[in-house]
Amino acid sequence: MTIIVYSIRCIFMFLVVWLGLRIVGKKSIAQITTYDLAGILVMTTIGVEPLVYKIPSKATEGVLVLALCTVFLGKVSLSKKFYNVDQKPSVVIVHGKIDKEEMRKNNMNISFLISQLRLKNYFKIADVEYAIVEPNGQISVIQKSQQRPVTLKDLKLNAKYEGLALPLIIDGEIQYKNLKYANLGIQWLDDRVKKSGAGIENISIAELDSQGQLSISKYIDKQEGEQEVPPIF
Repeated sequence: MTIIVYSIRCIFMFLVVWLGLRIVGKKSIAQITTYDLAGILVMTTIGVEPLVYKIPSKATEGVLVLALCTVFLGKVSLSKKFYNVDQKPSVVIVHGKIDKEEMRKNNMNISFLISQLRLKNYFKIADVEYAIVEPNGQISVIQKSQQRPVTLKDLKLNAKYEGLALPLIIDGEIQYKNLKYANLGIQWLDDRVKKSGAGIENISIAELDSQGQLSISKYIDKQEGEQEVPPIF
């Protein structure tokens, strides 16, 4: 087998697998169900076979059949009757208490649960009314009503508009395109950076908000002991 023929097969099967994944549909990793994952793994395995056994036609058929089967299961799961064809949601925290049985069913330990709650900005299990493990593996959290923060709407106050922050410095590099978009010059940015007491190369990110305020975040200098980080588990 020449390198050219082998390369053509690689490209062809890459396109076939890509087509199969396109048929399955666009999904983020967090949205992939167990049957999606099974279909993708088998499709990629079949897609590699022609590189060894030199029979791309059968592999192409296999990839497309698996893609259609995965799509079919996805359509079936949309039906109310087969809504939980993959798996049902599991409630792992009820009224601030962990359900050990549900944790065991989902192969979760407390450290993992705590880390997932932190990602949702919940730092105490006692503040959580319900935590639900969804079929796609993500965790939905309902906070206890007495722990919910007061909103401006609750106080009947109007808030100023806050749009997206515009990064002007990222990883020590000036974002000239964003600076031009904000109608600001290098001298203006340089003056603000000097006032912060840092050099541009020491700035992790500098963002301009919709009110025209520039927030600058510097790298942590561990040698100088700028911050004590608590142990995380």
